[in-house]
Amino acid sequence: MKNTGNLKVSTPSDLELTMTRVFNAPRRLVFDAHTKPELLKRWLGVHRGWSLAVCDIDLRVGGAYRYVWRGPDRKDMGVRGVFREIVAPERLVNTERFDDAWYTGEALNTLLLTEEGGKTTLTSTMRFESKDARDEVLRSPMEQGVASGYDMLEQLLASPLSGIATPQITQTEDQPIAVIHVTIPRAEIQQVMGPGISELMATVAAQGLKPTGPWFTHHLRITPDTFDFEIGVPVTTPVKAAGRVKPGLWPAMKVARSVYQGPYEGLGQAWGEFGAWIEQQGLTPAQDLWEVYVAGPESGPDPKTWRTELNRPLLG
Repeated sequence: MKNTGNLKVSTPSDLELTMTRVFNAPRRLVFDAHTKPELLKRWLGVHRGWSLAVCDIDLRVGGAYRYVWRGPDRKDMGVRGVFREIVAPERLVNTERFDDAWYTGEALNTLLLTEEGGKTTLTSTMRFESKDARDEVLRSPMEQGVASGYDMLEQLLASPLSGIATPQITQTEDQPIAVIHVTIPRAEIQQVMGPGISELMATVAAQGLKPTGPWFTHHLRITPDTFDFEIGVPVTTPVKAAGRVKPGLWPAMKVARSVYQGPYEGLGQAWGEFGAWIEQQGLTPAQDLWEVYVAGPESGPDPKTWRTELNRPLLG
């Protein structure tokens, strides 16, 4: 695919190559699409039969990443690097070195995202070890490949981004939690959540404890008319019972896990997709389920950016 003209390429110095593209999306979404494996696998280098078969990211300063693309002829192309700077959602700096060096040496990549009027300008600058290496990349089909990837990213950003990420099977560890047990008519769910979270957090803080992760709900039983669940938060050490707040445990267990991105109204559909995947894998889920609210209204007003982790314990 040729560069459609949306990608601008320049050479600000003998060692640098800069690419600029404007996306009709908030920069938080653009940043997420560059740092979350479940999103990267949907646009980065996935064209003409190529897929991003390996996408491992340790998103911290000093953390490593590893990408491996697999071609239609089963030939692999891999790249690795280390994150030097992370300022979410505006700046990302990392090294880059390909396994089979199609250019000489290591590059330093700097991604800058600026937002204005709901649109994000992406500026990606690659700094090479030599002018020859830079020129070698310029002579390659790199520009067409990047342009194609960014066109796919534009389509991805225009979609609701509300499907679930590829589910994984994982093993949890014992974790102390503080919980409030609630059994209510289904219609009252919105009325009890806010006060319940506030009571839970206030009790934890009053005992000098700190949450070790985002708050969650543990649904013990869901019927057409009743919600029987716990509002909870992981804590450093067991909480002392106080009022409705009780000590609890997120047990060590085997779970199927995915992440849903989008407004809470779409959670029902997300759980449906997740359940269908579990069934297709021939797995047997337990009756209960755990929803972890990784990012919600407190992280930003746009529901498209909210993220909820879905956990379903597995039997056997």
